[in-house]
Amino acid sequence: MNKYLDSIISIRDKVTDKSIYYKTITIDPIVAKYSNTNTPIYKLVIDGNPISRNNTLVIKYTCITCKAQQEITLNLYIRKINKEGTNCVLCVNQDENKRMKHSNFMIENSKEIIKGTYINTDNSKKSLNFDDYLELSSTSWMNEDDDFKNQYFLKHLTIDDFERIRPFIIGIGNEKIKDISEWKYFPYYRIWNQTRYTPIIINPLMKTIDKLKYITFECQNCSSHFINRDIEIQKNHIKIFCKDCSFSNRTFSIKNIVLKNGNKILWQSIPERRFIEWCDENNIAIKNGPTIEYFFENNAHKYKVDFELPTDKLLLEIKDNHIWHKNQVASGKFSKKEECAKKWCVEHNYKYILAFPKTMSKLKELLLKKTPILEDIV
Repeated sequence: MNKYLDSIISIRDKVTDKSIYYKTITIDPIVAKYSNTNTPIYKLVIDGNPISRNNTLVIKYTCITCKAQQEITLNLYIRKINKEGTNCVLCVNQDENKRMKHSNFMIENSKEIIKGTYINTDNSKKSLNFDDYLELSSTSWMNEDDDFKNQYFLKHLTIDDFERIRPFIIGIGNEKIKDISEWKYFPYYRIWNQTRYTPIIINPLMKTIDKLKYITFECQNCSSHFINRDIEIQKNHIKIFCKDCSFSNRTFSIKNIVLKNGNKILWQSIPERRFIEWCDENNIAIKNGPTIEYFFENNAHKYKVDFELPTDKLLLEIKDNHIWHKNQVASGKFSKKEECAKKWCVEHNYKYILAFPKTMSKLKELLLKKTPILEDIV
């Protein structure tokens, strides 16, 4: 990369027309955050900061081939580096191979160009109808070697992968498509860039395709809806969980139980499961509590209260004095949770109760007697 660095004379911002001053400048291979191939491309790094494509910089440089001074945008200069180009706009047109190629092209196609009947091969591919283009994609895929196919499916979903998660897809394209029953997954749609293929969904009846972006899923645990930008995020996941359930499940192994009325409720400790079963046996309405936002140490957090007893107007949190709870009490985080829960209760005419195994029998007794429950029972 030294030849490209050494050829740079100056850098300026074309908007302000001011020169850019720097202490260090390098050209480094960097993998873009949302790259489909994870292939690094060269980027200019100024004082340790990679310059993105969204910039207004202009490079003045000396052509490596003809030594003429030229000025082009940084993006064009980086493209030249990634293609290992050494010619500027002046000397590239003096290249004998290019001139010969262009001359032969005009000799072969001049009649069609003059008549207006010349067809660009790239455009002819784009003009194929729906079925023909799918056939072209399938044929092209069949001609790929096994190593390429195996590497491709390390990242992208196979048809079996897609069918496994299909029942939990609520919508595609920010729910632009809400019913995907008529749509089929097509894993290797031919495109004409370095990735060569991309997964899409097709509707054979409507003869249309759509991208698999911004997928809305239903969490298998809490039934809430959440969005993933790319469907590949779920490729190696056994279960489709939202962010909160995924985090909690890794820590506490959240499970669910189905009540007599068919409703699903989540639990993560034996005392919680036993209390749910007791409520169900005694016909006491119970469901998972609300998620309430609170602030702790200048950061926003969400507190998912364990249970709500709507008939008794109670929010209930069950704790077992494990180390997680003790640490939150010591740090002051749990007091912030209680504060936001009690505020929610005031707004909804509820009462917030914190219960431990040793106080559960008293709580159950009061619930059966329909006696007002006071906070001091815990």
